[in-house]
Amino acid sequence: MARGRQLNKEEQSLWDNFANRIKGIRQDKQRELPVLKVAYDERPDNHKKLLANSSRSQRLVQTESFIQYYKLFKKKQEQPTEQKSFINIGEKQAGLDTNTWKKLHKGQMQPEKILDLHGYTAQRAFFVLEEFLIRSQRSNIRCVEIITGIGTGYKEGGILKRELPYWLNRPVIQSLILGTTYPAQWNGGAVRILLKRNR
Repeated sequence: MARGRQLNKEEQSLWDNFANRIKGIRQDKQRELPVLKVAYDERPDNHKKLLANSSRSQRLVQTESFIQYYKLFKKKQEQPTEQKSFINIGEKQAGLDTNTWKKLHKGQMQPEKILDLHGYTAQRAFFVLEEFLIRSQRSNIRCVEIITGIGTGYKEGGILKRELPYWLNRPVIQSLILGTTYPAQWNGGAVRILLKRNR
């Protein structure tokens, strides 16, 4: 088969210029097509990300639902029905008869349950304490003991020992307590608590 004549330099230059422009247009269109045709969630590289985000979103919804429920529960529990005085550990509380107070204060009432908070962070210790006292009171346990240890803090002791009096005066916890005292007056590393009857 006979070949056509060869292009001269001027013709070759014009052809190359024309061909290069056509090639550039094709490349631009090819780059745009996948973006236009393939949806974000259909791309293979995004499939795992979407699954992970879906699971994470579900966990967040469940967590937020629990938080909302817990806030409503706490709000209901903490609504003050009457003005209560601050609980001072080792002092007779209003509403506790003298004979019962003497038994508690002199160590004649032994704890039915003991909670040792050694090794807990302050935040974790508070939630464990709250759950422990609620469960104990619901189970009609009258006397419990909370061990915080003395700690290494200056004068007032460690953080758990310092924070315990304030935790006991939180509305939800305070509503469960009838009396408090130190079983060992010389160190204060443990507190004995008399709980109200579950009615």
